[in-house]
Amino acid sequence: MSKPWFDPETGILLLDEYVSGTDSFQRIMKDGTVSDQEIMEQSHKVVSLLKELESRLSPEEKLLVTDALCELSVLYVLERHRTH
Repeated sequence: MSKPWFDPETGILLLDEYVSGTDSFQRIMKDGTVSDQEIMEQSHKVVSLLKELESRLSPEEKLLVTDALCELSVLYVLERHRTH
């Protein structure tokens, strides 16, 4: 059974819960510091996953996923900008 992306009661995206539950996040954040090596390794992991995803998507699905990733990235940048 797959986990929902959104809280059924609030409609809020459960991304923070997913992120904090990943092995990679827990391993990297365990010591409270993030090294250049850890960022590079995580970057390679993301690229690998995105390449795998891209190879499985139809052209229409790829457009939708691309839009979702871009808009999620916009939201991330806006939130970072506002907190700095």
